[in-house]
Amino acid sequence: MDKLLQLINDCWIVLGQMSPYLILGFLVSGILSVFISPRWVEQHLGTGKAGSVIKATLLGVPLPLCSCGVIPVAASLRRHGASKGATTAFLISTPQTGVDSIFATWGLLGPFFAVFRPLAALITGIFGGLLVSATDPEDMTRITATGSQTIDTSSLSIGEKVRAALGYAFVTLPSEIAKALCVGIIIAGLLSTFLSGDAIAAWIGNYHVTMLIMLAIGIPVYVCSTSSIPIALAFIKMGVSPGAAFVFLISGPATNAAAISVVWKILGRASAAIYIATVIFGSLAGGYSLDLFAQRFSEAGLNAITPACHTELSMLEIVSAIFMLAVMLFSTIKNREQAGECSTCSGGSGIDQSQANGESIAVAVEGMSCGKCAEAVKSALLEIPGVVGANVMLSEKLAMVSGHGVNPETVVATINSLGYTATKK
Repeated sequence: MDKLLQLINDCWIVLGQMSPYLILGFLVSGILSVFISPRWVEQHLGTGKAGSVIKATLLGVPLPLCSCGVIPVAASLRRHGASKGATTAFLISTPQTGVDSIFATWGLLGPFFAVFRPLAALITGIFGGLLVSATDPEDMTRITATGSQTIDTSSLSIGEKVRAALGYAFVTLPSEIAKALCVGIIIAGLLSTFLSGDAIAAWIGNYHVTMLIMLAIGIPVYVCSTSSIPIALAFIKMGVSPGAAFVFLISGPATNAAAISVVWKILGRASAAIYIATVIFGSLAGGYSLDLFAQRFSEAGLNAITPACHTELSMLEIVSAIFMLAVMLFSTIKNREQAGECSTCSGGSGIDQSQANGESIAVAVEGMSCGKCAEAVKSALLEIPGVVGANVMLSEKLAMVSGHGVNPETVVATINSLGYTATKK
């Protein structure tokens, strides 16, 4: 019972320390969602090598997309003419961090980590993208967009933009990361409660081996940039060096086993290999650089990169934690209600009656795991000539398309081009 109470207390403290920064990060993410959409990103990525790579990296760093959610967006970039180098740069830099995780990193790990993390994402993204551009020639088979069905936010009123920003900040985004964030906090609590620094020292006696273990944990496991923060903090508390924890902070969010297989399909063998190698070497280089800073600047350096942990929450942190719990609960319930409404509307077809005058095509879609995946599939389907309506039901793994003269094979091929597996029902 004492251990259980300690676990609950440790999780509560981690949530309290993160919450004020998470709330601020969510708010900034909501503002960015109004002004920076994936379609806007696509329009600013040309076919040039260095220029498009740098743009893709700069635009990817602040976007709050995890290693899962970034895949369909990157595939969409590729379909709309982005080079392999730009697509790779976006894939590497985007999931490592985002405005929400930057603020949360500042709150839990300190300002040095908060600055060093996006800097590492920027460097690795540009390096990987330029390397792909130089070594893997284009196959010139990219699909050019025939039109965009994305809402132009410039036509919205100030009130509509505010509602859209708040809706994304405190409904859409929290619902997408709530599960991963809770898992990350619980894992951090479990590590703090049941494992000590002495236990880690007994298992891992070699500094370089510790780095490789952090890498081996981070590469195949799915963890978003925000949920990786409390886990990294728990590793540091257990005696792992800040640099080793940083290896996990980069490699964990940057990729996972499922993402690797999809990247292989989208970009090909050579680019996928460079993508993985960049994450591996970038993680290790970042970790060693962080610890080198500590060694060179001795105690001052250690104070700069060691999190200042506290066990008593302030009133602001307590109120923020309660608010965050309410936001995550509300957004999760709201997301499930919307999914249920989508699957039952118009007799279960998911298509409005005003759109259902033409033929309707149902396609099973495997591989979607979050709202960003569903949004990417829907956006791609709406670009098919003749399509007048499309809905994607994530929970049912189903896409419904209505239109005139739409070839089912085109629908299937469009979804497959995003890295998913589609079959006509």
